[in-house]
Parts: sequence; C-alpha cells; structure tokens
Amino acid sequence: MKQSLRLVLLLLFIFPFSIIHAQTPPTYNSADIYLQLKKLNVLGSVLYIAAHPDDENTRLLAYLSKEKQYRTGYMSLTRGDGGQNLIGDEQGIELGLIRTQELLAARRIDGAEQFFSRAYDFGFCKTAKEAMETWGHDKILSDVVWVIRKFQPDVIITRFPGDERAGHGHHQASSLLANEAFKAAADPNMFPEQFKYGVHPWQAKRILWNTFNFGSVNTTDSTQFKIDVGVYNSLIGKSYGEIASESRSQHKSQGFGVPRQRGQAFEYFLTTGGDAPKNDLMDGVDNTWDRIKASTVHDKINGIISQYNFEYPEYSTAPLVDLYKSIQQLPDSYWKTKKLAEVQQLIIACTGLFAEAASSNEHAVQGDSIHVQFFFNKRNNANVNLKEVQLLSYDSTVGKVLGNNQNLSFTKAFTVPVDAKISQPYWLEKPLQSGSFDVSDQTLIGKAQNDAAYIARFIFTINGVDFSVDRAVQYKFTDPVKGEVYQPLLIVPAITGKFDQPLYVLDGAKQKQVALDLKTKKTFNKVDVKLSAGDQWTVTGGTFNKALQKNTTEETNAVVSKGTAGSITNLSVAINNITDDQNNSYTQPLQEEHSIVYEHIPPILYYKPLTAKVEKIDVVVEGKNIGYIIGAGDKVPQALQQMGYNVTLLNEATITDDNLKKFDAVIAGVRAYNTQDWLYSKYDVLMRYIQNGGNYIVQYNTSNFISSVSNKIGPYPFTVSRTRVTDENAEVKILQPNSTVLNYPNKITQADFNNWIQERSIYQAEQPDSHYKTPLAMHDANEPESNGSLILTKYGKGNFVYTGLVFFRELPAGVPGAYRLMANLIALPQNK
Repeated sequence: MKQSLRLVLLLLFIFPFSIIHAQTPPTYNSADIYLQLKKLNVLGSVLYIAAHPDDENTRLLAYLSKEKQYRTGYMSLTRGDGGQNLIGDEQGIELGLIRTQELLAARRIDGAEQFFSRAYDFGFCKTAKEAMETWGHDKILSDVVWVIRKFQPDVIITRFPGDERAGHGHHQASSLLANEAFKAAADPNMFPEQFKYGVHPWQAKRILWNTFNFGSVNTTDSTQFKIDVGVYNSLIGKSYGEIASESRSQHKSQGFGVPRQRGQAFEYFLTTGGDAPKNDLMDGVDNTWDRIKASTVHDKINGIISQYNFEYPEYSTAPLVDLYKSIQQLPDSYWKTKKLAEVQQLIIACTGLFAEAASSNEHAVQGDSIHVQFFFNKRNNANVNLKEVQLLSYDSTVGKVLGNNQNLSFTKAFTVPVDAKISQPYWLEKPLQSGSFDVSDQTLIGKAQNDAAYIARFIFTINGVDFSVDRAVQYKFTDPVKGEVYQPLLIVPAITGKFDQPLYVLDGAKQKQVALDLKTKKTFNKVDVKLSAGDQWTVTGGTFNKALQKNTTEETNAVVSKGTAGSITNLSVAINNITDDQNNSYTQPLQEEHSIVYEHIPPILYYKPLTAKVEKIDVVVEGKNIGYIIGAGDKVPQALQQMGYNVTLLNEATITDDNLKKFDAVIAGVRAYNTQDWLYSKYDVLMRYIQNGGNYIVQYNTSNFISSVSNKIGPYPFTVSRTRVTDENAEVKILQPNSTVLNYPNKITQADFNNWIQERSIYQAEQPDSHYKTPLAMHDANEPESNGSLILTKYGKGNFVYTGLVFFRELPAGVPGAYRLMANLIALPQNK
C-alpha cells in the first residue's frame, strides 16, 4: 500500500499538468510524434525561476523544451497580482487569475511547464528586503525548495541577478531565493516535513544567471557562456524566436504583443553556484539512459526512430508497447515514471485515438445533475480495445474493439452532491494573508491551477497491455462564430448573491439604499434570507422570503442608516431557510460569484463571501457632473458615483466643445493616453474646455518601453517619469498648506494619507513648467524627495491637474483621504 501511495504522489509531482482543461482533447501529427520519439532518449531537466508572469525568457524556454528536449519548467514566484491591466479593470487577485491563464497559454506554445509559489504580488517594490519581509522569507524559500525537489532539475536558471541591477525588489528576491534554494534543496535538514510527501533532497548540478541587455542595462559580455537559441526547427516549421514571440504575446493584459523574431539569438549565462559549463549547458550531467543504468533502452528507442513511418505512425505501436514493457522492468525511479508516461502518450498518439468526456451542462451545480457523453474514435488501423470507463462511482466494463474510424459514444447522468466542493482556485480558498496566499495542503503548493473537477479514466488494451488514459470532463458546445468550444466544467453553488456595489459610501447623507441580487442555477421551493449589519447600523428592509425558479435573478432592497462618522460595517446575509425542489437544505454561507471573461483565456469563476462594505466618510462634495475618459480600465467611475456625482463615460465622438460644457470636471482614466491614441487629437478641445472654466484631471500614464506619452497633455510642459513611491506608508509632506486644493471644500492633512494600500504614487511628473504648483512631496526610504505626485495649474478660467497618486487603488478600497482629496480636485472650478 505504501509503495502504491508513493507512486501516486510521484506521478502527481512529475506530471502536474497531465490533465489540462479548456482544451480540445490532444491529437498529434506525424512530426509531433517523431519529435516525442526523439525526446524519449533525453533524461535531463531545467528549471527557470523569476518573479512574475512575463519575466520568463520564452525564447530560451522554447529552445530548451523543443530543441534540446529537456523537461523544462518556469517557476514564477507570484501570479502578477500587483501589475497594471491593459485590457480591463481587474486588479489584485483578479488580475492574478488572468495572468495565471496567460502564462499557461504561453507554456502550451513554448512547451515548458508552469509553477508558482504562494507569494502575492503586492506591487512594485525597490528592495529584496521588503519583498522577503512582506512575503515571509522562509515560507517562499520552502516553496522554491519544494518545487526543486519534486521537479529535480539538473540545471537551474534565474532571470535576474541578486542585486540592484534586477530593477525590482521582487526580481532581486527571486534570484536570492533561487540561489539559496539551490543549496537548501539538497540539505536534509532544510524543510524535512516535505519528505513525507514523497520528495527527497535534490542537488542540481549548477545554477546560472541568464544575463540580459534590457534598455540601458547590459549585463552580458563576451566572456560569458553563451548559446544560440534562434535556430530553426524544420519539423515544427518555425525558429525558436518565432515560437517565443507567439508565447510572449499571450501576456495580453500587459500589452506584450511582439513581432516574430528570426535569425541568430545568443543567450548569455553566469554561473552563481555549482560547476560552470564549458561546452554545453548540461556539462557533467548524464542525460542519457545510462543515468539509470538502462543503456539497452536507448538502443530500442533508436530502432523505433529509424523504422518510424511518417505516413503510418501506427506501425510503431507494437514496438512502443514492447518498449513500455521493457521500461516497466527497470527499478523504480523518477525517470522511469516520467518515461513510462511519455511512451504511453506516444502509443495513444500512434493509434490515432480520440477520446473525450464532454458535458452539455455549462456547470456542475450543487444538488443538480450533469450529463456526460463519452466519445471514442480510433482513426487508423491500430488494434485498440476499450476495456473500461470510470467516472465517479460509474465503473463500466465495455470490452469493445474499436473499429477503424468508427465513432463510439454513450451518455451517463451523474448527481452533484449538495455539499460538493466548489471549484474555487485553491490559493483563494482562504483569505489572503499580508503578503502571501494561505495554502496549507503541501501537495497543492507550486501547482499552476486546480485539477479538473471531474476526471474520466479510460482503460484501453493495446497489444495485450492495459493503458489508463485520463481526460478532464469539459463543457462542450458549438458557437455559431467560433465553432466547437471547450470550457472547464466547474462545480458551482446552486444559489449565489451579489450586492450592486462592493462599497457603499455615506458622505453627507445619513442613509444609503443598497440592493442585493440572488441568482439561482436550480429551482428552490423556499429562499428565506435577511440582510444584517453591525451594531451601530440599522438595516431597514432587506428581507427575502419566496420560491425561486431555475436560472433567475431576484432583487431585494434595503436602506442602511445611522453609524457614527468614520465608522465602517460589513453587510452580510443571514440564512433562515434555503430548500430546493428536491427538499435539499443549503446551510453553507452564501457566496458572491465573480466571472472574468476574455477571448484569449478560458472563462474564470471565483468566489468571495457574500458581503459589502458600508463606510461613513467625512467628505464635502462640490459640483455634480463628471465626464470620464476610460483608459486601460479602472473602477474610479463607480467610486465617483458613490460620492454622489453623475458620471458620463466619454469617447472620441462625445469629446466636443458643446458636450464638455455640461461637466464640472473631466477626468482621464489610468493610462488613457497610453491606450487611446485618438485622445491626442482632442488636445485643443480639452484645452478650450479648461480655458472656459473647466477642470481637467489626468491620472497616471506610463513611461516605459511598452508605452509612453508621445505628445503634450497639459497646457504647459512636464515629463511623465518612471518615479514612484511604493511604500504606502511613506511620509507625505504638505509643501503648500494654503493651496486651495488642500483646503476646499475639505481640509487635507497628513491624516488623509493614513491607511493607503499598496503604494502612494506612480509615474510621477518631472520637470514641470513654472506655471505648475506642486503642493505635496514624498519619497521612499533612502531616495530623494519628489514633488511630482500632484501638479496643477490655472489655465484661463479653469484648471489642469496631473496626478500619479493611485486613486484607482485607494477609491475602490474605501480610503477616506483619497475620497476627500479627489473631491477637492473636482471642486477646483467651484472655488471662485
């Protein structure tokens, strides 16, 4: 029994992505099969380590995976939660969910595997010390050691150096942790609690820094070990530069689409631990079958390769089955397990076998049922017998020889238990800790995503040997535009709720109306719930008691009132009785379902406890009508509406002289000038708006290699810099205490900068013209003071403002001082 458990754990470690969801079941052409045959003779692995999605060198990963045919992995310490979002308004964990899927899409192209630690991307930081203190040094070191021990790389490569040349505290920390883990993974006294899960100490041969030439920083030189990774693969029909460009272009939320690259491309390396390579990356590593004393296997594989028929891959089925049986006789080892799985995949590929388990149900709803169709087609002359089909409690002996290119299908219904565990991303099952995700299950750490909710197992007999083939059960449908589409089949709650706002702000008002939507995915005989709030608050209404039909949304309203100034409460929903049409009772707290949908990634669902924050903020508002120019996407308009403003979204057609007259202020969303090229053509219109008494507020725009401000945006010149203040608690100096923007209609003091989140200011103004006032100054530790977080000037009868202050983070978080300062910026024209 212990041996079986050990084998299961080893399989889980070696093949973390063997069950891939939201994809067409895998099929392979003759060139794919030939390349995989050659890979059978390569027993080597490389692990690349960096800090974020998009830090990885996709060209090197593609070369190592597809040209050298090493088992190749990328470990990103974070999921990129703290980055900016070019395609929508998702921030924080939502952005991390998007970037996780973008990384997986990139790996499907370049052939590497994907791993993560529990570190949360809390935004830009300037030192490794801050990063490791925030994450928890030992916790993340343990994660890196764990991945090394289970992946067993021969060579480890870091993207960044362990010093300030890394350009980011997270980057620097990723290098320091990787180099520390290089030694710690081999030390049996380090994290010994991991050994009960099947891993053991592992010493990689070497660890290298993949030096770089980024912009003005060139860390490469001619004395370093180098590899030309730009070579062309005729079987794939692409060079690795072309493959890498496709892979990198999956990082769409970061605007990282790049052109295909061709020609020589050298990568350079410095050794930071272990023996330095002289002629080959794997110098001193035996990556042949000799490493497990099985040289005869090498000869058998060469024989199969030499006899491979591109027109009839099925001719290789019998010798591959014989090879499989030979490898089975070897002593247990990491590489035995790995190569058995590779040979099995090749056998299935050579038979032309298509096997899937697909559901017509979009979701597996708690307490409901799903229908799963099992479909098989053996598309060539190989001899394949479908012996058995297993899914949940269903275990059916089929015993049917599959005919050549003949379809076989049948459908079964399965009940989803009322208490079935919902498909919550595993790292979000518990609340986020200060700097890392709370994941206590050791076997989940490092995984890119959850396993599929349901996995069907098919047992095929091929040439007298049984092979188990697992397929994720997926939702399959036909889209009139896209054609056949596969999506993950997720287990979801039968009933969820959602408040119309995540945050309700009471400014001058004493009460606020709130709305709660209840959404069903099955029929309920009774739904009896009631809204409640904290002791200092009163909820009037909010009682719901009725039957609900399947796939309906019902709203209930309430008024929340009272509460002392500055107080905060959370609205919650108490369950009195929820019973479905089969008399199943639902007692678990209601969840709020969040959906993220983009064309380039599978649909994402995740859940939060059903709650909303109500905050009473002492803020005076002047003016009423706001025009808002959407940039890369943010949630500032919703916050402005909570303050009582009427917000109108503006586009190219609606920014006209006549239309702008009705607005007390026009606000440009984050990165508006980076993402809306037409906005530059509206310069004259916006300047006339200011001259005639309007107020134009521009939030931050980036200045980097991806996107920069190319023309002037204010009435007088200034430069958008890369200066940022990343310490959210950095001291803010008030340089001009009598400035109207700090006094009307709200008196701004240093207390208004308490409780900010993630950072203070980014992409600040530099070299402002003398017309601009700079009322605030701030800086990170050990850096010079900067007064570019807020600049403003009178122009004609109106005002222009540029600010790097991160209102897009602070307003949705309900930070009172951010509301008060934004109200003052909007009120500038009112202060005659």
